[in-house]
Amino acid sequence: MSFTDQKPRVVTTDDLAAHWSGYKDGSHFRCYLCGHKFKLGDTWRWVYDNDGDGAHAGNFMVCSDCDGPDVRTRWKYHVQYIKRTAWWLIGR
Repeated sequence: MSFTDQKPRVVTTDDLAAHWSGYKDGSHFRCYLCGHKFKLGDTWRWVYDNDGDGAHAGNFMVCSDCDGPDVRTRWKYHVQYIKRTAWWLIGR
């Protein structure tokens, strides 16, 4: 199975070493909403957000704390108002 199925999954060592956001060392494998850097055993989910009117700023990843039925609405707000700041500094 691929992470693009949008189902929650548990972080593996392969995930931690994969290329994320163009970086080869896994350093950018994090929640796009809160900035949490994923660790082995965390739960994460890739969210498709490139469709029609709901497209905000592309696909994104979330941690289990940030995930939920309204995650795309919160992503839209994040992109419009928060992402302009150094949001990654608030990561857990």
